Amino acid sequence: MFKKNILYKSINLEVFKNFLGCLTILFILVASSRLLGYFDKSIAGNLESDLILSILILRSPEFINLLIPLSFFLSVLIALGRLYMDHEIYAYQSAGYSKIAFVKSLLFQTFSLTVISVFLSFYVTPDFEKRADEILNYSSIEKKLKLLNEDELSHISDSSYLYFSSRNGNYFNQSIFIEDDANGISIISAERLKLIEKNRATDFEFLNGKIFFDAASPNSLVSSFKKLTTDFNEKDSEEESFERVFNIDELSDKAQFEWALAVPIMIINLMILGVCLTNSAPRQGRMISLLPGLLIFFLYLSTLIVFRDGISEDKSFAYFGMWPVHFLVLLTSIFLFVRGDVVSKILFTKTNIAKAVMASILLIILLWLI
Repeated sequence: MFKKNILYKSINLEVFKNFLGCLTILFILVASSRLLGYFDKSIAGNLESDLILSILILRSPEFINLLIPLSFFLSVLIALGRLYMDHEIYAYQSAGYSKIAFVKSLLFQTFSLTVISVFLSFYVTPDFEKRADEILNYSSIEKKLKLLNEDELSHISDSSYLYFSSRNGNYFNQSIFIEDDANGISIISAERLKLIEKNRATDFEFLNGKIFFDAASPNSLVSSFKKLTTDFNEKDSEEESFERVFNIDELSDKAQFEWALAVPIMIINLMILGVCLTNSAPRQGRMISLLPGLLIFFLYLSTLIVFRDGISEDKSFAYFGMWPVHFLVLLTSIFLFVRGDVVSKILFTKTNIAKAVMASILLIILLWLI
């Protein structure tokens, strides 16, 4: 029992140290990529340079949350791979450590990270992401509105136009606001438009005017008002790195909920998969399982993204949400548990052709995600 406790602490400490190292490196890579994108926006005049650090800090919980599953998966592969390479696995086997025993040993660490991920997914990330979007929108809108000229119809976003006869501070006199979107053309004509700035967001307050709904249609509607307030959010047309992974603003509520739930589930699934995957390649080095491991992870992630988008668009294949993907990964772990020797001959081959094929598939997936 005493020997098992020592081995239990040893494997958990090894995995945890590798996890912190992987998470730190991956976070630096992702944050650096986003930082370059923000600097590009700043150079183009679409973002205040003093806001870049604030936006990066507000985006950090989202980055960390999505990097936890990959970091933990890699840490399991690296830690257990070292045991096989250094032949320390025999000490664990002599103490009665089997595949299931390794899974049980890592359960506490796995569930701890899962709880952290749930907290980040449902409580921290949505609020921080909203604040970051408000800062981005506010900075871009504020700059554009300062550059508008009187007696000109100005393009202020992808589908919005603004005209005014004169300006006095945050007030635009004799203003006309046009919104051309999928619902048709809407026009707001007002004696005065007031810009209301609050919490790094900009609201438009129209005073004494009329609003025309679907103005280009013969069935258009007209309504008068004394005061009309609307929030103005400009969609950023310039895509950022890993936009397909991190951009969930336009998804349906159901898709956003399932995506937030999918990340914690990935941690559990990948821990089991990592133990089974590493154990299927004894004495082949600690790094032998990294390439197939990365390939499996990004296949898992990209499939989840496809199903996530399918849920948002009400596709038939996503009727059961993302659960079929999680179930398939769990079945893969069970198959590796039972027939790991067969899979090792396929995934852990030393031939350059097989490695090149796996690397090519991984590169294609990464290019799609980016």
